[in-house]
Amino acid sequence: MKNLLKAVFSKKDEVDSRTLNHPRDLNTGDIIKFQYLPQIDLSNKQFEISNINTYDFEDRNLTEFTLSGDNKDPIYLIINETDDEPFLSLSRKIQRPDVEKLFDLDEFSELFDNENHSLLNRLSEPENLENWTSNQYRQEIFAEGGYFHKGDYRNKNIPEDESAGDDFEYYLAIDDTRKYTVEAEVYDDGETDVIITLRLPLTSIEEMWASASQT
Repeated sequence: MKNLLKAVFSKKDEVDSRTLNHPRDLNTGDIIKFQYLPQIDLSNKQFEISNINTYDFEDRNLTEFTLSGDNKDPIYLIINETDDEPFLSLSRKIQRPDVEKLFDLDEFSELFDNENHSLLNRLSEPENLENWTSNQYRQEIFAEGGYFHKGDYRNKNIPEDESAGDDFEYYLAIDDTRKYTVEAEVYDDGETDVIITLRLPLTSIEEMWASASQT
């Protein structure tokens, strides 16, 4: 990505009228760079915001930024400001082979069948998910209803028509440090997304650059 900044930003002597002071203000085309981190696919890496979508729950709306970089698969970023201390949620969607390496499938299925705070124990950590997972998780959210909306709704109302978004049930299990989660989104058509999430402080983003096209 060495030519990424050159390609998407104005010349050095041009004045950028838009300044990024907080990751919540990111737009498509912007660039972020992470600090050195244990996760090699994040550490000291730059990513472009390639897409913005929205999760709509009864008590909260979450803006999801798609990060595109050198990695084969995208990484997803949500700025969580519902807690006392805001944090970054960085997520990767994983496929069945990785789920089978991480967890016993019978135990994993308990997250969807049993709302009595099921425990989920990690079997092993695949090399491609190194430092993204924890040894044990405890169920915290069971079958919460939500809608996924394509697009950025930070400055406009989310459609009230339920058919405007994709309906899903949301499941979450979290480790004792509250830094690692396993999540699942089960959609009406039967599609299920399994997501590994890492929670990091806002300061994990070392630098941000606003795209010239967004100024």
